[in-house]
Amino acid sequence: MTRRYLKLLTAASVLVLSACAPQSEVRQMHQSVSTLNSEMTQLKKETVKITQQNALNAKSASGVYLLPGANTPARLNSQLGMLRMSVSNISATANGTQVTLNIHGESNTALPSFTGTVEWGQLQGTTENYQEVNVQNQQFSAPASQLAPSDIAIPLTLHGITPEQLGFLRIHDIQPLLQD
Repeated sequence: MTRRYLKLLTAASVLVLSACAPQSEVRQMHQSVSTLNSEMTQLKKETVKITQQNALNAKSASGVYLLPGANTPARLNSQLGMLRMSVSNISATANGTQVTLNIHGESNTALPSFTGTVEWGQLQGTTENYQEVNVQNQQFSAPASQLAPSDIAIPLTLHGITPEQLGFLRIHDIQPLLQD
């Protein structure tokens, strides 16, 4: 109801101002309104993805879900301590999809080298009643960081899925590598 009121108010304002303004200003105002509508649509999509990501993580007994389009990190309590994870740079490759897994250690100690598992696939259904489809997984490894708090970016190739099909990533089984 608020959006409808906002759009109605915006349209009325454009009509009132267009009667008083030169045509170049009217075109500029129409462009501004169009840009605002586009940004609001993008924000709405992102809000839905964040809500879905939070709901999936609230139900997850192990690991953390990351949804493309959420553009927000999720936290995982691992053997290495609390980690904040996100995905970025999602793009198509000949073999599937390339993503960057961003991991931020929240402690004041540097992260040791470690391994983990990433699962990916599609989500079908609703957030309350969903099914993971075409799930694949692979292990990844990360080098030890030198700085604390740690920021690590791990490039991953997710085979067999396009960026448009990619519904989720789930990161789990974070294990420190044993040092000899």
